Amino acid sequence: MEIVNKLFNLDGKVIIVAGGAGQIGFAFSEILADAGAEVIIADIDVEMAGQKVSSLTRQELKNKLHIYKLDVSQPEEVKSLYKQVREKHGKIYGLINSFHFKGNTRKLDTTSNFFAGFEEYPLEAWDAVHDINLKGSFLMSQVGISYFKENGGGVIVNISSTYGNVSPNKSIYGDSGINSPVAYATSKAALINLTRYMATHLAEHNIRVNVLSPGGVFNNQAEDFLKAYTNLTPLKRMAKAEDYQGAIVFLMSEASSYMTGSNLLVDGGWTAW
Repeated sequence: MEIVNKLFNLDGKVIIVAGGAGQIGFAFSEILADAGAEVIIADIDVEMAGQKVSSLTRQELKNKLHIYKLDVSQPEEVKSLYKQVREKHGKIYGLINSFHFKGNTRKLDTTSNFFAGFEEYPLEAWDAVHDINLKGSFLMSQVGISYFKENGGGVIVNISSTYGNVSPNKSIYGDSGINSPVAYATSKAALINLTRYMATHLAEHNIRVNVLSPGGVFNNQAEDFLKAYTNLTPLKRMAKAEDYQGAIVFLMSEASSYMTGSNLLVDGGWTAW
């Protein structure tokens, strides 16, 4: 196991998981702490982050999870976060941009204008989605560059989606009142090329940048939706948040040391046909 441990070991590495209170983001945070990292959960919903950390049974994991309040769309908050983390936890090794705007941080709210149809999609929602998903990822990465340089390099992972790679399949949503709106798709697609841009422009500083594109995660969705989604997925199920833990450890560790500018699709085969 010596080679495996060397490749995947993150002992003492400070990693910021922006959006770490979310369903996938917290799964990332937990596995990175288990791999030895000091994980900064930076999220606007610190109450939910605290509840999730408190629910863990392993004290050694709790000790490695540090919660900070952050609105990723606000430049001064982003700058303040990095400064605080550097002063309290030391040199910063990695960043995961694992957040997206959906109108409500805790549930799918069908009354939110986030879910409006294409013809009626309001500019207010368009701007809010792109301010968080795209501008937030840009700001978190841009401000982090000087800190990664100080560390001799670093790793950034942006979280896109299958719907950043292909168009949402309108037929699976039925009359649920939930769809995958246009602003989500465009912002997640933009993240893929933002990743490529950063990878090529930051490689000289030993900063690797990749993107992880997850598929849909089970979250007590309606039975009709689950059936439609799984019928279009070769593995015939939705993901669990834990299905992405192996991928994120790979991308954040030396196991992916010759990988930058890449898009890792982990979607149960959704985009394969």
